[in-house]
Amino acid sequence: MKIHLYDAFGYRESDHVAAGGGDTLVFALDGVTFGVQTCYDVRFPELARHLVARGAEVVLLPAAWVQGPLKESHWEVLVRARAVENTAYVAAAGLTGRPFTGSSMLVDPMGVTVARAGDEEALVAGEVDPERVRAVRRTNPSLEHVRPDVYAGWTAVTHI
Repeated sequence: MKIHLYDAFGYRESDHVAAGGGDTLVFALDGVTFGVQTCYDVRFPELARHLVARGAEVVLLPAAWVQGPLKESHWEVLVRARAVENTAYVAAAGLTGRPFTGSSMLVDPMGVTVARAGDEEALVAGEVDPERVRAVRRTNPSLEHVRPDVYAGWTAVTHI
């Protein structure tokens, strides 16, 4: 269930939808482990990190990303950032047609766009290779450098 509600850019999703309580979905298929997050959740790196900590090699990200000031750029930057910082694939499916941006893409663990669509309906296909995930994690073992002992001492941000 969607965890973060889109109360931004002049829209209030919370007027129509209740936020999920934090349950997440991770599953294996044909030897690959997938984690799922939804749309606006991509703006919260903690969720993708949680999915990867639970074993996800690919983060699936369906979205109805609405057009807006620099939103298309945000979409690409955030999808690629989630892949790079978690050394995992991100398969982002963007809804097309007004007022949505489309821009479905598959990004590899180094942030390389493997396949991408524009703002029109299209099939995006690309290969996901678990060995690529392992190789990138050997080159960039940042997940081994995570410091929960330090983070636990930081005060939780309740508002800025």
